[in-house]
Amino acid sequence: MSQTWPISWSGWGPYMPPGFEMIWGWRIAAAVFFTALGAATMMLAAFYEFRKIRGMATQYAMMAGWIFILIALAFFVIDLGRPDRAANIIFIGWPNGRLAQSWMDWGVMFLGGMVLWGLIYLGSMFIKALQKALAPLYIIIIINAILSIVYTAFLFSAAGGRSFWWNGSLPFLWLSSGLGYGAAFMLLLGRFVKLEKGSDIAKLRHFVHEVSWIDLLAVVFEAFAWVLFISVALANHMETRIQLDQLLLGEYAPYFWGFVIALGIAIPLLLEITLLRVDPLGNFAKIAIPIIFIAVMAGGYMLRYIVIATAYYYTPFTPLTSATSQWGPWWS
Repeated sequence: MSQTWPISWSGWGPYMPPGFEMIWGWRIAAAVFFTALGAATMMLAAFYEFRKIRGMATQYAMMAGWIFILIALAFFVIDLGRPDRAANIIFIGWPNGRLAQSWMDWGVMFLGGMVLWGLIYLGSMFIKALQKALAPLYIIIIINAILSIVYTAFLFSAAGGRSFWWNGSLPFLWLSSGLGYGAAFMLLLGRFVKLEKGSDIAKLRHFVHEVSWIDLLAVVFEAFAWVLFISVALANHMETRIQLDQLLLGEYAPYFWGFVIALGIAIPLLLEITLLRVDPLGNFAKIAIPIIFIAVMAGGYMLRYIVIATAYYYTPFTPLTSATSQWGPWWS
């Protein structure tokens, strides 16, 4: 939870200068990153399983996505500061007869749903009776995955006092970038794991080619989402321009232009365009696809981190210079 500066810095991401307090830091960035990665991976696996394009690649993707969701939940719980009382979140409002009145509550339900659907899918591998329920389950997984990815955008917008997050394009940025994470991971599996036993090379080549298109479109939409995000931020509250200046030209500019734009968008975009013009199972793809995966993962985490961290980089107005943070473990 919150700590008072100055402190010795440790964690993943840029250093936050003294005088600025980060309540949500690298743990929450990791949590929302793994939420997007896990949900998008399960969503794409369900999409292909629903189309009866299944095999080891889709099975591994579903299991890996489920594990990523568990990791995301672990980071959320660790960040609370009181892991033993994390389950109390869902009961916020219980004394007044109101449940699910917070985006934290909804997050528990969305992520809990993804865990449950993953367990049912894993159980279907051993229990034949569960296999009959898989067809409608794939649709549920796709819907639940989309909700899991975008809910954190609304969670940030509900956090008072941070105008940088009051941006209507944030759900679109979260969803487009999250889809890119899942597609990059699925692309890696499609290239190095058999689609299904006995499948011909043409079918596998088509699968990798199609996932490449999905990843390419996700990267393009992510770039467009950044244009929207910056445009809305410029038109938003005047305080947001201070934070946006730090993102584009100041403290966080090297991380934004270097990791998010160059590594997370430009390099995967160029490699994906080239990949669509060559054999997706050839030697070039064998090198390009791992590079795409690493670039998308590194840029993806940094995207989440700087959107969170930049919101805390602001100069309060004179009446607020002596104010203390009112954020606390109100769920405990």
